[in-house]
This record gives sequence, structure tokens and C-alpha cells, in this order.
Amino acid sequence: MAKPRIYTTTAIVLKYRNYGESDRFITFLSRDLGQVQGFARGVRRSTSKLTGHLELFYNVRVSLAIGKNTDVITEVEILKTPIKINNSLNILSCALNITELALNLSTEGPGNEMIYDLLDQTISRLNVTEEDNAEKLLAYYQLNLLFISGLAPEYKACVECRDELTQQDHLYSATSGGTICPNCTNKQIGSFINLSVNSIKVLRYIENADIKSLEQFTIPESVISEVNEILNLHINHHIDRKLRSSSFFKGID
Repeated sequence: MAKPRIYTTTAIVLKYRNYGESDRFITFLSRDLGQVQGFARGVRRSTSKLTGHLELFYNVRVSLAIGKNTDVITEVEILKTPIKINNSLNILSCALNITELALNLSTEGPGNEMIYDLLDQTISRLNVTEEDNAEKLLAYYQLNLLFISGLAPEYKACVECRDELTQQDHLYSATSGGTICPNCTNKQIGSFINLSVNSIKVLRYIENADIKSLEQFTIPESVISEVNEILNLHINHHIDRKLRSSSFFKGID
């Protein structure tokens, strides 16, 4: 069924691009419509009724009029303003990372409800959490997004022999899709990185944890960094590109 001439949806602002002197193209993730692009006329003028309503990470109720090339934003109601995210570079870079992931792994149209809910939940927690929890929330988001997308890495059995992993360090291969036991490393071609036994335990914990429990769970910095490195490599392999925001996140001490 064709969309009506003006339609309204609840969405999260993923990205914007300035156009001309005062306009912007906005990319949203809508729960019911998937990725939506809208043109915000005059939004960068201080007198515009849209000014301050379409910032990154905002959850909004937005109305759009169908345009010839791009739909035009007509009304915006702010539902959530996670402005505290901007108070910490670590948390901000994490938020940029997860929105870029949503941009790359969501699609237009229905079927994106789980990605939307995960993004909304994680942004909400980032807005109230302590700075030290940023990497844990990033790992939670990355792993759950991979499960939603059917792309999760294997970390319970060897991808080659399918034997259950013993409690020791193993190797990870993005090309092979997961963990390789010591007996099978000579059967694989390509690069490997170490996946410690503690990182495997953390991945298994995150898979079954709720987001608030994860924030309270103590994870050594070296371990959660390794977990995020593995997940980031896995995602980059599957989307065949390197996320810009993940590089920014790694650059922050």
C-alpha cells in the first residue's frame, strides 16, 4: 500500500548532512518504516520551528510530506533528548559507533523493529551510565546486533571441527566466522588473532545478560577491549568496510 501524502512515524536520528546555507538531509531509523530520509528546510536558522529538534541520537515523532526526490520534514515532536551523551568523549564515540552500525545493518521498510529497539535501549542507557561502562554497552550492542542480523560469531565450538571449546585461549578468524581450536589452526587460511578464555566467557555472559546487569558486571579493561576488537573485526568483515566511528573510539584514552 502506498504511503499517504503526509505520514508520521517514531524514529531516531542516525545522521545528518548539511545542504546549502540552512538546510539538512536527515537519516532516521523508524521502528515501523526502517530507514527514512527527510529534507529539513531552514533547520539551521535560529528562527526555524525545527531548530534543535533533529540532533543526533534524538528520538522524535516526525511527520514528512512525500516529495519528488526526498520527503520533506514538516513537523517534529521530541520524545527523548539524550544530551548527556555529549558530556563524555568515550560515551559520545560509543553512541556514534552504534548509530553508524544501525545505519549499515538496517534497511528501508518494515522488519527493523528489533534493531530499532536495541538502538533505543542502548542510547537510553548511554545517556545515564557512568563513563567506564561505555565499552561494555558497545559490546552489548554489537553482539546483539549481530544476533539480530544472523551474523553472530561462533564462540562456543570450533568452526572447523565443531568440537566444544575447551577452557583455554583460542584463535579467532573473521573469514571463518569465529573461533578455531588449536588442533585446527593448520587447516585454516588467513589471519588470526588471539581470543582469550576470559573474552570467550564475557561473550557468553553478554549473550544472556540484560543491559543493566551488564553495567554492574565488572570486566577488566583489557578483556572488554579485546571483545570489542573481535566484534568490530567480525562486523567489518561482513559489511565489507571499516566503520569510521570505531577508529575514533579506539583513539580515545
